Amino acid sequence: MAFTVLGDDHYPSAGYAGIDAKIGVGDIHIAAEGLGPDDGFTGYKPTASNGTRPRWGDYGAAASDGNSIWIASEYVNQTCAFNTWLTTNFRCGNTRTQLANWGTRISQVVP
Repeated sequence: MAFTVLGDDHYPSAGYAGIDAKIGVGDIHIAAEGLGPDDGFTGYKPTASNGTRPRWGDYGAAASDGNSIWIASEYVNQTCAFNTWLTTNFRCGNTRTQLANWGTRISQVVP
């Protein structure tokens, strides 16, 4: 199972956990550590009292090719200062789009 991990000790990171018929969901693993905070541009405010909610991070996927498992997790793969963002046509060296600083990580897990 693939997902985004975040919290006090992780910037938005690509994560995964194994699923077993006997044990259930196993330990959380980090496929790629996030490098910076979500910049909030791709969030929206359902109501002012509830704050913002990002529109990403809930599209993890996993597929097997028979020998390994391929996972897709959304994460923040870069951090870019505001001045760099401005001087690189809002792309930070093509590591982000103008209004989103997250990306999708594809990882191979060999059980």
